Amino acid sequence: MKNKFTKLEEKEIAEVLGDFGLNQKEQDVYLALLGMNQATLTPLGRLTGLPVTTVQSVANRLAEKGLVGVTMKKTRKIFSAHEPAVLKKILEEQIRNVNNILPLLKRAEQKDKPESKIKIYFRERMTDIFNEALNCQDKTIYEIVAAKDFQEIIGEKFHFTRRRVEQGIRLQSLRVETREIKKYGQAVHEKELREAKFLPRELDFRDSVMLWDDKVAYLTTKSEGLGWIVESASQAEMWKQLFELLWSVGRRMETGG
Repeated sequence: MKNKFTKLEEKEIAEVLGDFGLNQKEQDVYLALLGMNQATLTPLGRLTGLPVTTVQSVANRLAEKGLVGVTMKKTRKIFSAHEPAVLKKILEEQIRNVNNILPLLKRAEQKDKPESKIKIYFRERMTDIFNEALNCQDKTIYEIVAAKDFQEIIGEKFHFTRRRVEQGIRLQSLRVETREIKKYGQAVHEKELREAKFLPRELDFRDSVMLWDDKVAYLTTKSEGLGWIVESASQAEMWKQLFELLWSVGRRMETGG
């Protein structure tokens, strides 16, 4: 099957289908079926490079999830992928089911629990930090980032810059030069509501910090998989002062036209 996607598109599809609950083999079989209209096990095995027995169990799981249809022709099963819009329909059904039990869950919720000032996020939930940042009231986010490691956490599906710009949120960014992955010119910075500088060359680290309103977010690398948000006016003020000091000694970031 001819590859119809760019590398970035492939990565975004894999991330979204992974969040949907499909493992790599399930994604391979599902995408193969989308491109084949319908198929029996042997051609699917050849196309995906998986053993026929594996393809059979994977295709049956996809059928149970409602993504694939199965018909019989004599003694052989013929599999066909439902149209991609079925993914949305399945999610909508899940949302309806969750809404049905929300009143029951509210009954079980502890009423007098203290409000947490620290929220911790593990692995794939680290992207929730970016959703929180996009809710900032001051419409300005400050960040001290190692861009390569930062991008590995965000992934391709989140579109943080596009969403931030759509909401009119400005970004002041201090970046580790050795971890930079993109080329920016002044026109790009202005279009993306960004001011950016490189940190002094002596600084070479992989973790990142973001601050907005009275919140400070700390992000380790994707491999460590840990992030947390501290809601504290004094922490935010301390980091804002540190940011301004580093900004004053930072170097203009102009890596492209």
